Amino acid sequence: MTFAETITVEALECDPYPIYAQLRRRAPVAFVPAVNLWFVTRWKDVETVAKSPDIFSAVVGTSPVERSFGKPTILTTDGETHKQLRQGVDPKYRPRTVASYAGDLVRSIAGPYLDEIAERGSAELMADYFEPVSTLSLARSLGLADIDMPTLRRWFYGLAQGAINFENDPKRQEIADAVSAEVGAAILPTLERLLHEPDDSALSHMLHDGMPTGSTRPIDFLMPSIKVILLGGMQEPGHGAGSILAGLLTHSEQLRQVLDDPETFVPKAVDEGLRWVAPIGTQTRQTTRAVEIGGVTIPAVAPVAALVSSASRDESRFSDPDRFDINRDEGNHAAFGFGHHFCSGRFFAREQMCLAVRLLLERFPGLRLVPGKEPVFRGWEFRAPTALHVTIGATAQ
Repeated sequence: MTFAETITVEALECDPYPIYAQLRRRAPVAFVPAVNLWFVTRWKDVETVAKSPDIFSAVVGTSPVERSFGKPTILTTDGETHKQLRQGVDPKYRPRTVASYAGDLVRSIAGPYLDEIAERGSAELMADYFEPVSTLSLARSLGLADIDMPTLRRWFYGLAQGAINFENDPKRQEIADAVSAEVGAAILPTLERLLHEPDDSALSHMLHDGMPTGSTRPIDFLMPSIKVILLGGMQEPGHGAGSILAGLLTHSEQLRQVLDDPETFVPKAVDEGLRWVAPIGTQTRQTTRAVEIGGVTIPAVAPVAALVSSASRDESRFSDPDRFDINRDEGNHAAFGFGHHFCSGRFFAREQMCLAVRLLLERFPGLRLVPGKEPVFRGWEFRAPTALHVTIGATAQ
């Protein structure tokens, strides 16, 4: 039995990084039966997969994303369909546009949660801060003004069950299907209103931008991608920020650098945290023909996981890659992916993370982990601390 054949879903969920390290050394391209995917683990090969749509297509026949959300989705299309979807999504999330609204939006959402933490003197930051800020920021940018945080957070966890269900677990799928139907029903009235009353929300841009006068993109065409955006946009900033803070709170000398010069070191901490623990681990593709990569031939019509999480810890690119180090200067991480499926919301997500971390540390410079409750990470497709128990110490005056 090969090493890849011994890999289990539970082992991946617990900690995929030692598994990826072994694969990079011993079998950088390998079929993993537990999740029915060919794993591609080295930076150069991951980049090749993601940037070669003629050989590695985003149109995947057995995608858990399409099984859960419908199709087409922005993740599982190429060519003109993908171009149409990106043309609607991109306008709200371009760098200059993000700079014009993200600061006020995130501050207005974060403020009340920081006040609540100050009153209590302690928090579980994933549930009490990072996930609420992330879910509400994304929802408000989309134009979903009336959906509350508990509902959004429940949607996130329910949709995630489907998106990561590579093993086709019926219990996971049942949860995802129910939440997917609920999401569609809840946002349909907003989309129907925006057909006739466009505004500056992302949903409105998705309906109208790039379309001939008097026409819009069909709601049914957009709905699967809206669910994908809801999931990824709620997940990546909140979970990424949690991992970043876990890295800082377990490396006091680096935390001090951030506190002393947040303008310089918060962005560095964000980029290093995304490299160290990628909140979204894969770009999934399907081969259009048999292809040799990494010394192995992958057959035609085979599902392939380009592991951006593994690429970001590739020893050929990053020294001591398992170490969290905000002082690195070794080039970009792979957390936002490669190629024309490079994360459309990356500027918004990164700005959210920078703001959420900075606002928290400026308000609570004495923030510390609760002894005996050190962060435990979980997940391989979506990975983050399961909890971040902290005390706030002295607050900023």
